[in-house]
Amino acid sequence: MDEMKINSKFLRNLIAKFVKREVKKKAGYEVDIQLNEFTATVTDGTAHVHLNIDAELGKDELTKLLAAIGL
Repeated sequence: MDEMKINSKFLRNLIAKFVKREVKKKAGYEVDIQLNEFTATVTDGTAHVHLNIDAELGKDELTKLLAAIGL
Protein backbone atom coordinates (compact mmCIF):
# COMPACT_ATOMS: atom_id res chain seq x y z
CA MET A 1 0.00 0.00 0.00
CA ASP A 2 1.32 3.41 -1.01
CA GLU A 3 0.07 6.57 0.61
CA MET A 4 0.64 10.25 -0.17
CA LYS A 5 -0.48 13.11 2.07
CA ILE A 6 -0.01 16.78 1.22
CA ASN A 7 0.17 18.78 4.43
CA SER A 8 2.39 21.68 3.40
CA LYS A 9 0.41 24.91 3.21
CA PHE A 10 2.66 26.14 0.39
CA LEU A 11 2.03 23.04 -1.73
CA ARG A 12 -1.72 23.03 -0.99
CA ASN A 13 -1.95 26.69 -2.07
CA LEU A 14 0.03 25.95 -5.23
CA ILE A 15 -2.30 23.07 -6.16
CA ALA A 16 -5.39 25.22 -5.38
CA LYS A 17 -4.13 27.99 -7.69
CA PHE A 18 -3.54 25.45 -10.46
CA VAL A 19 -7.05 23.97 -10.03
CA LYS A 20 -8.62 27.46 -9.99
CA ARG A 21 -6.86 28.35 -13.26
CA GLU A 22 -7.89 25.08 -14.91
CA VAL A 23 -11.54 25.40 -13.81
CA LYS A 24 -11.61 28.93 -15.26
CA LYS A 25 -9.94 27.83 -18.51
CA LYS A 26 -11.94 24.64 -19.12
CA ALA A 27 -15.35 25.45 -17.61
CA GLY A 28 -15.42 29.25 -17.52
CA TYR A 29 -16.30 29.47 -13.81
CA GLU A 30 -14.57 31.95 -11.51
CA VAL A 31 -14.17 29.96 -8.27
CA ASP A 32 -11.92 30.70 -5.30
CA ILE A 33 -10.56 27.35 -4.11
CA GLN A 34 -8.85 26.43 -0.85
CA LEU A 35 -7.39 22.92 -0.58
CA ASN A 36 -7.49 21.86 3.08
CA GLU A 37 -6.40 18.24 2.77
CA PHE A 38 -5.22 15.88 0.04
CA THR A 39 -4.65 12.16 0.63
CA ALA A 40 -4.12 9.47 -2.00
CA THR A 41 -3.83 5.77 -1.16
CA VAL A 42 -3.01 3.08 -3.71
CA THR A 43 -3.84 -0.52 -2.80
CA ASP A 44 -3.59 -3.40 -5.29
CA GLY A 45 -3.65 -1.06 -8.29
CA THR A 46 -6.70 0.90 -7.11
CA ALA A 47 -6.33 4.52 -6.05
CA HIS A 48 -8.50 6.15 -3.40
CA VAL A 49 -8.27 9.95 -3.29
CA HIS A 50 -9.67 12.05 -0.46
CA LEU A 51 -9.99 15.82 -0.92
CA ASN A 52 -11.17 18.40 1.58
CA ILE A 53 -11.83 21.57 -0.42
CA ASP A 54 -13.58 24.85 0.27
CA ALA A 55 -14.80 26.75 -2.77
CA GLU A 56 -16.28 30.21 -2.87
CA LEU A 57 -18.17 31.52 -5.87
CA GLY A 58 -20.79 34.12 -6.65
CA LYS A 59 -24.50 33.36 -6.80
CA ASP A 60 -24.50 33.84 -10.59
CA GLU A 61 -21.62 31.38 -10.99
CA LEU A 62 -23.43 28.84 -8.77
CA THR A 63 -26.62 29.22 -10.81
CA LYS A 64 -24.64 28.68 -14.05
CA LEU A 65 -22.93 25.64 -12.59
CA LEU A 66 -26.15 24.05 -11.39
CA ALA A 67 -27.84 24.69 -14.74
CA ALA A 68 -24.89 23.10 -16.54
CA ILE A 69 -25.30 19.86 -14.60
CA GLY A 70 -29.08 19.87 -14.95
CA LEU A 71 -30.21 20.96 -11.48
